Amino acid sequence: MKPDFKDALILALDRGIAKPQGQWRMYGAVHLQGLDNEWKQVLKCEQSLRPEFIKLERGGYSVTPKFEDEEKPSVAIVLLGRNRKVNEANIIRAWNACEENAQIIIAGDKTAGVGSMRKWLSGKTEIIDSFSKHHAVVFWIAKTGEDWEEPNLASEVDGYHVSEGMFSSDGPDKGSILLAEHFDKRLGGPVADLGAGWGYLSNELLKRNEKVTELALYEADFHSLEAAKKNVQPYKDLTPSFHWCDITTEFKKTPYQWVIMNPPFHSGRSAEPELGKRFIQVAASTLPSGGRLLMVANRNLPYEDTLNKVFRHFKVLEERDGFKVIEAVK
Repeated sequence: MKPDFKDALILALDRGIAKPQGQWRMYGAVHLQGLDNEWKQVLKCEQSLRPEFIKLERGGYSVTPKFEDEEKPSVAIVLLGRNRKVNEANIIRAWNACEENAQIIIAGDKTAGVGSMRKWLSGKTEIIDSFSKHHAVVFWIAKTGEDWEEPNLASEVDGYHVSEGMFSSDGPDKGSILLAEHFDKRLGGPVADLGAGWGYLSNELLKRNEKVTELALYEADFHSLEAAKKNVQPYKDLTPSFHWCDITTEFKKTPYQWVIMNPPFHSGRSAEPELGKRFIQVAASTLPSGGRLLMVANRNLPYEDTLNKVFRHFKVLEERDGFKVIEAVK
């Protein structure tokens, strides 16, 4: 694996840009391979993605999906992701959370826009110094003066609560809309929504199907799941259940009659068809004989071999707008 901003950050810490003392926070935290235990003892981490959260836990870090501002850290680290608005919000949150004169360290890959982020931040405060290595930049500032106004990343689209950084944050994607059109009266009994996002498919299912007796939403992004709790309302005597879960590693088999899903197939900007294949395998493992999977996928994704291996048979119900809707029988 090529060195990146994580390696640059560890190198900068090793060179003494800050000392492992006081209270530290790390926003957008990831497991830093090779980081000494003395750093882990002062670090409190925030990570909303369940797979990364688990890695941090297993690596010996103190980690939460969302910081509560009950204390003022003396140092904060902000690791930059792909979404500029989320990066800006995290830097502002770190600034507002920190005590006066606290050091705030920002690290990111050059290809992910760390340069433009540094330019934006230099218009708000002085950049104290920087460190460049492994096609990444680490730079730092000091918290001086008043708090900054925090941006509102949340919005409402067609009655749905969404937020910047979530998948399809500007409203339901075409694939999910197409899949929901196939929620006919056959669907009923206990149903699982794998990779439920902010709850569009589950809510549409309850609006269209009165025979659903149980609905469980599984989602790896903590913030999306919190939005789903607002978007998927209890229906008659049915109260949906919500599970913050890494489908690929910690899903516990339950005898659902149907599984619905629009599985993820990207990790960052890279296509990862294996992720969708794993979702199909998990769906098959939880369905009893005669249970059914109803899913949507990009037309060009190679899922057919996996479907043939783990289901008795399947068929493509519809292809439209670059998507295919598939029904498979266990």
